[in-house]
Amino acid sequence: MLWLKRLNFVETAKLEMELMKAFEAGEDLDAKLEAQAQLAGGGDAEEGWKLEVWQKMLVRIRKMQELMKDKPNPNA
Repeated sequence: MLWLKRLNFVETAKLEMELMKAFEAGEDLDAKLEAQAQLAGGGDAEEGWKLEVWQKMLVRIRKMQELMKDKPNPNA
């Protein structure tokens, strides 16, 4: 049923949100992806898909970080 999850936008969005929440919590995203890569290395297709989604999301998060770099902190 992995192929069905891959086509389901909601399932993909859940995985993206999981990584976004980790980012907002200040977690080390590179370490998180490395741990996921280890899980995916075991041959589990679902873990591989999660890694794939997270890798794509990490690119977007890094772009957001670049854009936010020049902006003043509204909470300060």
